[in-house]
Amino acid sequence: MKGSSRFFSSLGLLIVLNAVIKPVWIFGIDRAVQNTVGVAEYGAYFSLFNFSVVLSFLLDWGYTNFYNRQLAAKEKDFIDRAGNYLYIKFIFTLSYIVVVFSAGWLVGISRWDILFSVVFIQVLQSLFLFFRGIITAHQWFRTDAWLSVLDKTLMTLLCGSLLYFPSVFGDITIGRFLQIQVFCTLFASLVSWFILINKGIQFIFYKRVFIQKQIFYQALPFGIIILLMSIHYRLDGFLLERIHVNGDHEAGIYASAYRLLDAANMIGALVAMFLLPYVARHWSDKENYSNVVLGARHFLILFSIAVGVTAFFIAPWIQKTLYHYDSIEAIEVMRWCLPALIGYSLVHVYGTVLTATGNIVPFCYITLNAVVINVVLNLMLIPSLGALGCCYAALISQFFCGVLSMFYAWKKSMASIHFRSIFAYIFTAALLSGFLYWCSKMSVEPLLQLLGVAAISLVALFATGAKEWLLWLGSFRNSELK
Repeated sequence: MKGSSRFFSSLGLLIVLNAVIKPVWIFGIDRAVQNTVGVAEYGAYFSLFNFSVVLSFLLDWGYTNFYNRQLAAKEKDFIDRAGNYLYIKFIFTLSYIVVVFSAGWLVGISRWDILFSVVFIQVLQSLFLFFRGIITAHQWFRTDAWLSVLDKTLMTLLCGSLLYFPSVFGDITIGRFLQIQVFCTLFASLVSWFILINKGIQFIFYKRVFIQKQIFYQALPFGIIILLMSIHYRLDGFLLERIHVNGDHEAGIYASAYRLLDAANMIGALVAMFLLPYVARHWSDKENYSNVVLGARHFLILFSIAVGVTAFFIAPWIQKTLYHYDSIEAIEVMRWCLPALIGYSLVHVYGTVLTATGNIVPFCYITLNAVVINVVLNLMLIPSLGALGCCYAALISQFFCGVLSMFYAWKKSMASIHFRSIFAYIFTAALLSGFLYWCSKMSVEPLLQLLGVAAISLVALFATGAKEWLLWLGSFRNSELK
């Protein structure tokens, strides 16, 4: 019980910090950049950014997640090999750069200025996540919580200066926007490296253990899952720009809705980052492990339902508030993009459980099938439906992946599904839909609607998993991680 208390305490800090900083970055900075530079210009950036993410598995090949899992499980052979894994990452970085630029040349990319910057950002981000992975593997969750917002805090300050004080600092452009991201990610990586050095982690290269085929084969499934999930999450934006007749514009519209999905999905990604080392270390304690997994699912699914239902009913107000123009196409894209968050959340929880408990290969097969569904649907739907086709493809494939992962984790890892809570999810979705429909008929102010949605969701959370989340709330103020 003490372990789960510490987990929820640090998870609470992580969520609070990210709930304060990252929405400011996404809606105050990233959104403002799109409004300033234009839909098509931002769409070109969005497409190439997704292209760089899809190939980013070459930066790691799963070594970070594999090394994180082994450290968390206190595998003695991996404790002093940080230097070797760092050296391997530098080799992978060279291969990534060569492949991305070669692929860019083959597909006829014209915006090389953007591609150079996004590749550099991916390299630095991978290094930053590697350092943070070592921190979470040692269960220094509170330190990682603060690091998780460092780069975005700096970006917000620097980009905000250009956006809101252009007479003093100059106008924002895509080029300057990317340069700031490079600088801030580099700074955050250096800070995390200094923290590890101060905590006694030594990055020493041991030549005698540099090349071990069995380690490569063990880590390979982690690399495959990173590749598959990158394709699943990001390839649609690149395909949209490439194969639609008005690709840049459609990609820009999709980016407007995807920004909201990405912002909401950040919560699930943060939960997964904490859940992986926790489950790897504690899954032999079935009751404690199962309570943590179930509590995480209750939180993420109810949050996802609230986001999806809210977006469906008040998308016109969201579109007008954030992007300052009315577009029927953009509103429809937003309505059908956000509900995919439910599938994302199931994958975050049960994909993490399968990874942490050694069932990574079956998870690869599940994700591969979801990727095939997603790519086929995108190729079929994008030419006629554009961005809306991407939404339909993501909605179907993400639900498929999430539900299948949940049932497989239940079968193989004894992760409780708690079927009664599924009916509670359905009831909550129906209640929220009825409430928002009534609000639309009564012309209730959107902000009051959001408060109502938050209140209903909070009640549902405590009704579904009160024990786990009361524990979290009570421990948040009192628990300190050493």
